[in-house]
Amino acid sequence: MIIHNIYIINSDGICPVSLTLGSIEADPDLIAGIFTASQKFWGEVTGETPQSISFKNMNAYIKPFSTGEKDWYLILISEAEKPEILKKVEDTIFKIIEEKKELFEKFFADTTDINNIVGGAILESLTLIPCPHIGKGLFKTVCEIDGKQIEPKYCNCVSMATCKTKIREYHKEDSSIVGLFDKFFESLR
Repeated sequence: MIIHNIYIINSDGICPVSLTLGSIEADPDLIAGIFTASQKFWGEVTGETPQSISFKNMNAYIKPFSTGEKDWYLILISEAEKPEILKKVEDTIFKIIEEKKELFEKFFADTTDINNIVGGAILESLTLIPCPHIGKGLFKTVCEIDGKQIEPKYCNCVSMATCKTKIREYHKEDSSIVGLFDKFFESLR
């Protein structure tokens, strides 16, 4: 799974935690507003809320949770999904949410503290999940583009999001190596 974005949004449409791991950046307030509106719409139309939203090359996985005071949603935007990795990532994030529960319960409007504290803890924990798709040799080769060898401990759930981006930056779009990597990433779906 290549995770591009992680959002934690409350039921009022406020996004206190947003992390960009890959190359896709979006305004978290815009994402929160669109997401909250679509959740309410589908909730009224179908009586249930979606667990995922699919786009052309991306999926947004939605996991509702509660801290007692408010209802929240964890949203993972991913390029390729593997259920076992998704579960590891979810478990890691929910462990941090449980540890930092008081921040969510007393959260009102200022997102700075919660984003820094919870976001930092999430990033640190995700670096402990090894990269599931890219062999260490392949990842080292990609990082050699920058003249660096990546150590195995850095080949993880966070660093793998930059792998495809580095290849694209180095090679032209129509280069055969890019085509091979595109096929590789397509096969992960």
